[in-house]
Amino acid sequence: MDQPRCEAGPRANASRVVVKAKHARLQAGEPHVAPLVELADRIAIARGLPAGRAEVPYPDPDGGGIHARALFLLSDPGPATDLDHARGNGSGLLSIDNDDPTAQRLWLAYKDAGLERRRCLHWNAVPFPITGKQPSAAEKNEAALWTIELLTTLPHLRVVVLMGRVAEDSWHRVTAQTTTPDVRVLNTVHPSNRGMNGGLGKTANTKRLAAVVTEVAAVPRQESGSVFLDESCAC
Repeated sequence: MDQPRCEAGPRANASRVVVKAKHARLQAGEPHVAPLVELADRIAIARGLPAGRAEVPYPDPDGGGIHARALFLLSDPGPATDLDHARGNGSGLLSIDNDDPTAQRLWLAYKDAGLERRRCLHWNAVPFPITGKQPSAAEKNEAALWTIELLTTLPHLRVVVLMGRVAEDSWHRVTAQTTTPDVRVLNTVHPSNRGMNGGLGKTANTKRLAAVVTEVAAVPRQESGSVFLDESCAC
């Protein structure tokens, strides 16, 4: 399997060269992400959106893909995942390398906890673009069906991290419809500016986010006989 590439710092996806290289790897069908790209395209088609354009953001190929042991569920696609975003900094990827504060916080939290990105997958609880400012009940119900399908592609999953209220609500809709894998479920704040500044405040939320990422980092890397990406480089 192709090796993930390590970046020197956060916001690497500000570089169009970096983003183009990642999309080339996705288009080449790297096996650890190919099923997820196919799923994202099917979701797009089901919503009347074109396939192959990251309308439903793709996973970063530097992540664990289907070999992930931790699934980080966020909310819905934001501007930094939109390739057509007016500011020109969209990546079409769900990535801790995106050029925005949310991704930067997660990049730094991973680094501080010693959590390798290749052990993780980021996905949106509502993976498609929504019609309003917040996902509607109908959108979350539809999205739950896609999350159920997503889970079938992750045989090594051991922990699910629900990042914010939308993810928590959406996960409840998933568990109401199916028996989920035997995984540990952790709750934390959404790492956006709004999420970090809400509730108990930024200082407490920063500590909460760090504690959860550290807990994920403690999950064993692999089991006997499992096949994973090479772990020799911490990103």
